[in-house]
Amino acid sequence: MDIARTLRSYDGKRVAPFRTVAEAVREIPGHAIPELLELAASDEPALQVGATWVIKHLAERGSAPTGRQAALAIDLLERVRAPDAVLHLLQTLPYVEIPADQLAALRRTLHRLTGSKRAFVRAWAYNGLGVLAGGNPDLREEVEELLDAAAARETAAVRARIRHVRAAWG
Repeated sequence: MDIARTLRSYDGKRVAPFRTVAEAVREIPGHAIPELLELAASDEPALQVGATWVIKHLAERGSAPTGRQAALAIDLLERVRAPDAVLHLLQTLPYVEIPADQLAALRRTLHRLTGSKRAFVRAWAYNGLGVLAGGNPDLREEVEELLDAAAARETAAVRARIRHVRAAWG
């Protein structure tokens, strides 16, 4: 299968090409993830959106990027420009073991993304901060303060995601 060509057939609405790719690589996700990460790093919005959608889909089904691939996926948060691609990468974070050398950069990126114009990107950036704080108690107080401030001023969608973050903490 030509993954890039299939992803390029995305019409901006229907995710059928993404599902086609996900189904084709379902049995070999470890071999497909490097290609998907490379395609996501492209300047083409259809490739960014499609590749990140498939990565998220695989992660949700137990095949998240690991090790160096996880680091590349995290680095993509700074590189991709398609808002849906950013969202997909943020939604992948709960499934990824975040390499220790990525924590500081990811934290800065997530802080930046909490200022996005897009409510869902903001919501999932807060979720990402919650993921970081869940694995690093030293961040918990700082993230709690950010969540408190956001809960007082954010949209309903963001507040709902903040509730999920707090529920995940127990």
